[in-house]
Amino acid sequence: MAPDRQHNIRNIGPTSSRELDEIGIESQSDLIITGIEETTRRLLFRLGREKKISVNYLYALEGAIHDHDWRDITPHRKQELRDLWVQLRTEIAEH
Repeated sequence: MAPDRQHNIRNIGPTSSRELDEIGIESQSDLIITGIEETTRRLLFRLGREKKISVNYLYALEGAIHDHDWRDITPHRKQELRDLWVQLRTEIAEH
């Protein structure tokens, strides 16, 4: 992501911006279009062996998609994201 754009996406700092750029996500619009599941799948595939992608990363992505603070995600949605994280990590590990 270009430096001037990375600060416009809520919850996404410089390191995450670079990682997202590596997987073809260059804007909030790209993130919305790609969706949290596919974005996470790409991150795990691309960075999973180099860096541990945490469930908190998914919270940040969710907040970025909906333009709200990640701490405002409901407990129910956080559980859905944790379940998705486990599912995708298992899927990537099997390949």
